[in-house]
Amino acid sequence: MDKKVNIVIKAAQFWTQEEEDRLIKRIVDNFYDLINRSEEEGLYWTGLKCDLIELAHMVWESGTLRDRCGRPMDFQTIVRHICRVLHVREPCNPSSVISSVRARKNVRVGPLRERYLQLISKANIQDPMRLEIRRGWK
Repeated sequence: MDKKVNIVIKAAQFWTQEEEDRLIKRIVDNFYDLINRSEEEGLYWTGLKCDLIELAHMVWESGTLRDRCGRPMDFQTIVRHICRVLHVREPCNPSSVISSVRARKNVRVGPLRERYLQLISKANIQDPMRLEIRRGWK
């Protein structure tokens, strides 16, 4: 006797460019605020390190953050500053972290952008990144 298996398939959610742009702006604003803080403020990243690096990459891709000379900040510098402030061990090669994130095939962990957009639209959480930052000891 064949065992009957129910399979539920959810249609992919498509986001508007405006929704994605709003998310990126919010993440860039968060990074701007955080990078200008001191590690002595006791802020800690509680999420996955690869998610933080992926967020840093989104910020770098936006080209919005500038150094003191007005040039776009490079990826390594953004990673160094955000890891310092959020008490995360800086990866030796952040670009390899991004390559690993893009290559992952784990169906349980979808792309970070998709997860954050889901939280915004379905759970009405307007700033998902802030859920992964805590004050005080980890």
